[in-house]
Amino acid sequence: MRLLVKAAMFVTRRQWTRWHKLTSKPQETQDRLLLEIIERNRSTRFGRDHRFKSIGSLSDYRKQVAIADYERLRPYVELVNNAELDALTAEPIDMFAMTSGSTGDPKLIPVTAKTRENHRQLTRLWYYRAFVDHPELFNGKLLGIVSPEVEGETAGGIPFGAASGLIYRSSPRWIQNAYAVPYVISEIKDFEAKYYLIMRLALEQDISFFGTPNPSTILKLVQCASQNKYDIIKDIHDGTITSRFDLPAQVRASLAPRLRKNVSRARRLESLIKHDGALRPKEYWPRLQLIGCWKGGSAAVRLKEFAGWFSKTTPVRDLGYMASEAQMTLPVFDSGCAGILAIDKNFYEFIPESEINAPAPTILTCSELEEGNLYYIILTTPGGLYRYDINDVIRVAGFYNQTPLIEFVRKGRDVTSITGEKLHVNQLIGAMARAQRAAGVALQHFCACADMEKSLYVLSVELDGLMPSRQSLVQLLHELDAALRELNVEYAQKRESQRLGSPILCVMRAGWFERKAQIILQRGGRDTQLKAQLLCTTPEDPNEIEFVVQSAGAAPVTDPD
Repeated sequence: MRLLVKAAMFVTRRQWTRWHKLTSKPQETQDRLLLEIIERNRSTRFGRDHRFKSIGSLSDYRKQVAIADYERLRPYVELVNNAELDALTAEPIDMFAMTSGSTGDPKLIPVTAKTRENHRQLTRLWYYRAFVDHPELFNGKLLGIVSPEVEGETAGGIPFGAASGLIYRSSPRWIQNAYAVPYVISEIKDFEAKYYLIMRLALEQDISFFGTPNPSTILKLVQCASQNKYDIIKDIHDGTITSRFDLPAQVRASLAPRLRKNVSRARRLESLIKHDGALRPKEYWPRLQLIGCWKGGSAAVRLKEFAGWFSKTTPVRDLGYMASEAQMTLPVFDSGCAGILAIDKNFYEFIPESEINAPAPTILTCSELEEGNLYYIILTTPGGLYRYDINDVIRVAGFYNQTPLIEFVRKGRDVTSITGEKLHVNQLIGAMARAQRAAGVALQHFCACADMEKSLYVLSVELDGLMPSRQSLVQLLHELDAALRELNVEYAQKRESQRLGSPILCVMRAGWFERKAQIILQRGGRDTQLKAQLLCTTPEDPNEIEFVVQSAGAAPVTDPD
């Protein structure tokens, strides 16, 4: 393995040298890439509809193709599903990455061979740069957690699945071979069983790198190990997997060759819990060199909890600004969360945050950005996205040579995301309408706050009429949660895995919504422009809360005085 790593690092060093040179001429690289994408896709249905043959410059491109969200793309995806395979790209679409949309219909993001190659190259470069700074990174095993690359097929027979699984499966083979846990575990649908198995296998190995995009997943895993420590230690001692979980027979069969009695490791783990009963990675993985996860946006809130589990000397490096749509940055430092804009992988345009709702906003290229400023990012990718508004706000943290260092700040208009669920206000409105009908509760006003600290949503409601029973309010909360699961596939996954907690309902005092509006007006807002913000990250005034309702089984919440 060490020889393989050395060979891979030698090859990747040359790739890094070439990539590093590109960062000194970002606009030239971007212009060339854009014209290559346009030329390659001139004969597609999208290319014909938008007259790609007449495009010879960025100015032409902007005239022919307007900025738009996924709904412009959806008809072309349907054409692909109906066997018009080159509707979006000349290169075949071999799968879709599925993510939540603004309505109940998920987004299906095209994936091509070029998409996979982009993932492969950026993953290889990320590991290379991490290895340069942490030479013992590959002395142990790598622990990474992903969702399945393939979760089903569209009506047209094209596979769809998770971006994390796609990135893993697109990684170089030597990286996949270094993983401590086999890919088959990613396909287990029971999250409790999945987390247990990951940690049961990982705890008897020497882990030198621990990485997965969301830090909440890392915390869930180490908490799972501590909570199930006696079962895990027994399994390691006996070379077994507990019968607690109803695992598919093929999963147990595929794991059987990995299982051996490991009495010495079990005794070592037993010794670690004698002090205070806890099992922590800073003790069972003393040679852990690096943690890789997101450090920007709402993810940063959970990072402070790492101190209770990991050594203070273990660095954390951002994995990069990535989404189902594309990988967009390459972080090369442990500090901060910014990464070098991947200028040779996708074409980027930027709109200043303050101008996003302007009739004719300023549209900038990467060479026109200013350090410290916030922008919305617009994507054109080799995978079939053209001037695609991903609705993300990014910040320019500085420059690497001449190329911007980009960090993710938050989702943009009408979207919140605590742990990757990307909840849209349209989904909240639809779910609340369903919940009111099902529970027989009438609301005059409502809004939802994404509580980043507790990883859950707080629903604030003002009732319309008589106070319903507590049971009816509990049903309202239950129905809302169920409707959000149905309308947002990623919300459902995060709730199922308990990375998102059960939502909480706050019944507000009569007149709350009007008083809030008056405060906005007193601060200079105009009554003609007053718009209710139904989805936010700012908590309501606790003095306005009448009482709190929560679902059975949720963590207790104390009613305010």
